[in-house]
Amino acid sequence: MNPKRIVAEGYDRIAEGLLARYRATPPSGRKQAYLERLIDGLDRDARVLDLGCGAGEQSAWLSNRVRVTGVDISRTQVALARDRAPDAAFLLADMCSLQFGSSSFDAIAAIYSIIHVPREEQEPLLRNLHSFLKPGGRLFAVFGTTDWVGTEDNWLDLGAEMYWSQFDSETSAAMLRAAGFRLIGSELVRDTLGEGAHLFVLAEKPA
Repeated sequence: MNPKRIVAEGYDRIAEGLLARYRATPPSGRKQAYLERLIDGLDRDARVLDLGCGAGEQSAWLSNRVRVTGVDISRTQVALARDRAPDAAFLLADMCSLQFGSSSFDAIAAIYSIIHVPREEQEPLLRNLHSFLKPGGRLFAVFGTTDWVGTEDNWLDLGAEMYWSQFDSETSAAMLRAAGFRLIGSELVRDTLGEGAHLFVLAEKPA
């Protein structure tokens, strides 16, 4: 099994259908609240990394307020994002292979993306994100709430296999702290598309 190929090909296949589903069933208002807290106090020239940008929904909102770099592993999602947010820059890449310089970004959003990263790569990824942030920079990340790795054959009945890899909430929070982050807000938020809930976290790189 190649988890990253499953994720990339799965999102390539369902990108249009998933975007239509999101528009018909908007995500929780808590996502918007966390995005607003993420960029609170930042000026127009601030740089924000949208990690796992998908079809560009949050990139479009962010790019009206800050300078955005979006990253996704799905070619189709990146193409949709470029249409949705023409003022943002986008990269087709595996988020675990990014090589930005230290203190490159004022804030990072990783919304429903780290849960697709193989578990052995998540802590090194968080350390990289800590390095990418300026001192005082913030991270809004979404994690799973149960210890589980697996696939779904027909995710959301959209006709594609999808891979998931997550820890329980306490382990994810501990990984953030081990990577050097300070947690400044967290809560469990029910999934509007599927079953269960996710852990929303706002964290900060200490100044």
